[in-house]
Amino acid sequence: MSMEDKYQKFLKFLFDREESQEDWRFDYELEEPRLTESEVILFVRRMLENYESDIAQYSDWQLGKGVDYIFNNSCSDISFVIRDGKIPVEEKVSVILALKVFFKKCLNERCVPSLGHLSEEGNELNHFCYMVWDTTPLTYCEQSSSKDEIYRAVAEVMEYSLTLSNVACIESGLHGLGHLHGYFENASKIVRNYIKKSSVTDSRLIKYAKNAEIGYVQ
Repeated sequence: MSMEDKYQKFLKFLFDREESQEDWRFDYELEEPRLTESEVILFVRRMLENYESDIAQYSDWQLGKGVDYIFNNSCSDISFVIRDGKIPVEEKVSVILALKVFFKKCLNERCVPSLGHLSEEGNELNHFCYMVWDTTPLTYCEQSSSKDEIYRAVAEVMEYSLTLSNVACIESGLHGLGHLHGYFENASKIVRNYIKKSSVTDSRLIKYAKNAEIGYVQ
């Protein structure tokens, strides 16, 4: 099977699902495509970087479930490959940084502008946007020899999301930085810089940011 065929099969596995199937991610008979670590890294990065051409046609539900499958270690081991795989750290970092494209092109445009920590209603992409930093092992790398590089890359994605217009994306960045508080020394500084910006006027986000600065997030 060619690399292109493998990639298309990978996308179909993740996103070509009917909502009537409910939560397919926890099907015990689920057969994940057999890929090498290098292929996993290549395909996930390509998918994120080429969101508009490769996966934008899927529904919010299909996308939300599919990307959560990748990053939620309760669903798959893919995020462990990104964190702990025997692949060059530069490749791991490239996948993480590709999330910036997905945040800008997909989440910023398609998430309902609502706040998860206030239990405001959103769509399936909102759930991923808010919970990704809770459910991925990428925010805890203390046993990884690449922890410094991974933490920097993850924090860069979070900081980037603070520059977007959708409050759901901003909340996601603050949420993640709150979780990084005890492991990455610049996390609190990034949040402080956000709070100091004169353009920040949403009192709900300011309050949440102040909690994130001291590592108190939910």
